[in-house]
Amino acid sequence: MLSFALGQNFNKSTNSVDQALNRIATAGALDKSALERAAIEGMLRATGDRWSTYYDSNETSEESQNLAGRYSGVGIWVRAGIGGGSEISSLKKDSVAKRSGLKVGDVIILVDEVDLSSASVNEVAAALRGNPGTVLKLSVLRKGVEKKFKLEREEFQSNDVASDQVKKNILYLRIDAFSEQVVKDIKAELGQGNYQKGLILDLRDNPGGILSVATDFAALFLSKGAIVSYDMANGDRKTIQVDAPASINVPVAILINQNTASSAEVVAGALQDRNRAVLVGANTFGKGSVQESLKLANGSSIEITVGRLRTPSGKFIEGVGIKPDLIASESQSLPKAIKLITALSDISKPADQKKFPNSNVQSRGHNG
Repeated sequence: MLSFALGQNFNKSTNSVDQALNRIATAGALDKSALERAAIEGMLRATGDRWSTYYDSNETSEESQNLAGRYSGVGIWVRAGIGGGSEISSLKKDSVAKRSGLKVGDVIILVDEVDLSSASVNEVAAALRGNPGTVLKLSVLRKGVEKKFKLEREEFQSNDVASDQVKKNILYLRIDAFSEQVVKDIKAELGQGNYQKGLILDLRDNPGGILSVATDFAALFLSKGAIVSYDMANGDRKTIQVDAPASINVPVAILINQNTASSAEVVAGALQDRNRAVLVGANTFGKGSVQESLKLANGSSIEITVGRLRTPSGKFIEGVGIKPDLIASESQSLPKAIKLITALSDISKPADQKKFPNSNVQSRGHNG
């Protein structure tokens, strides 16, 4: 690790990068913190991996809050765009961004009239945040057309899980992201719902989140065996498995679309490969790399891609995504899933449904 990333003394270093960094800083062009960021981001770009990311100390703290389910801003998740820059990957339910008409896939070009069309994901995310009550001016490109929005920032703690009793014995669960509290929240929703005939899991527009949370969630539906594996750069393969019996054994349908990504694809791929769910909708995004976070001495952090994800059957996710079993439009996905669950429950053995009552879910499920 280069010494500037570890906070060592620049003047005593004989490293050529540190010497250049120190000389540029003393010339007064930029302060050392700005140069450190530029140097680290330059190294990450040199890897050719669009998913490797640098967070300064403030961004590291904010990202931890996001993963914990606490948000301040306008309710937008961003990802690296295929053609560079950043685009919207997900919109928080009931957020000002959702209410204002922003859409997944919108490319962010201006924030408060500052050109961020070629900025990093973290720079864009930082620009979107701010004190509650302040106004944000946002310009995006949608299919080549510029659209402008004015959004008032808000602070809220978001529940990434919502449920609806779509039929008497069929429960619908929407999961917006796999943040820290999701498994706990899902168990609470399951404890209040009736799903003797089956469950519909809505992962549309889910950008992913914490891999371990996603695998804990998938483990609720799977008995002994693989959930996901990933290939390391050195050729080794690591496999995440479930060892306990499944807690939930009713029929399952999963709604997916082109914005279902990362950890959400892990869940969809695992349940599809293990014959525990039927996928309804459109081919997923194809973000199949796993990142490892390293916190640096000054409180900043980097996320480095350490492996390529595979479904239990060995299929890569990166650049390919997960194919649905049943293709359906956005408007038809839920109705088709309800019909599917109804049909599957009709051919299931009644004894199987009675064997696993709802009350067992919380006591037998994995902790999130």
